[in-house]
Amino acid sequence: MSATARSWEPAYLAVSVVLGEPLEVAVDSLGDGGMARAGALIEALRSPSRETRARALAHAVSEVARAVEAVSLA
Repeated sequence: MSATARSWEPAYLAVSVVLGEPLEVAVDSLGDGGMARAGALIEALRSPSRETRARALAHAVSEVARAVEAVSLA
């Protein structure tokens, strides 16, 4: 999938949470459309399971890192 085909909202949400923004504050800043596009990540980050939250966040942050690396190598 190309970088232009991906929505930015999951990346924004993941980075916001990693930087310490409370989840609900970051989610609220996305608006309705953004919440829909980041829905799977939001659901995972609201999970009571620490493992589920950690895996979802690690996956989202790794996608951000790959995108940054691809841009810097181009």
